[in-house]
Amino acid sequence: MPAHARSVSTVSGQGRSGEGRSAEDRPAAGRYTYRAKASRSEAPPHAAAKGERAKLAHALAAHRQLLSHASSAIRTLTAARNDMIAQALEDGLTLATVAAVTGENLRTVRTIGLAYDDLHASGVPRDAHVARLKAKSDELKAAGLHRDQIAERREALIVMALRTQICDDLELASLTGLTPDHIRRASRGIARPA
Repeated sequence: MPAHARSVSTVSGQGRSGEGRSAEDRPAAGRYTYRAKASRSEAPPHAAAKGERAKLAHALAAHRQLLSHASSAIRTLTAARNDMIAQALEDGLTLATVAAVTGENLRTVRTIGLAYDDLHASGVPRDAHVARLKAKSDELKAAGLHRDQIAERREALIVMALRTQICDDLELASLTGLTPDHIRRASRGIARPA
């Protein structure tokens, strides 16, 4: 092979292998790999904040619905118990007996009895009235305690949101269905980050 051909072949071979090396060693390829790893392992701070806000919004919406169901159950139980109070009074139970069994004061029991003016004696025995009133009153008390527990958990979520400043007062009012004044009262004494 002539010397001229040999030198061309060697130079072009180096050029090819040189190009191959520079493609592998290009900084852009290294940066691309690093970026891909970083995006998988670390979420940007604003994405984490959005995720926290979404979790909080979901939890507050769930508590709002639970409170709505609990309040509805209490209204239903109260109406049923008031019917029983009125019927028991119509059947001859005294105000004092009904008040003692239900835990209501005499004035409330009298007001409930007067609200029903179209009742007739049912013939149900005194002891049966007492047992039914006690059972319904206990059920109503348990429903009230359940609602209070849900409200306490919601208040804890509100305090957490105010401390971490995930939401402002108006957003929290919107998410909870409470007034902005309630949220401001809940925020008193809470240390917020500067």
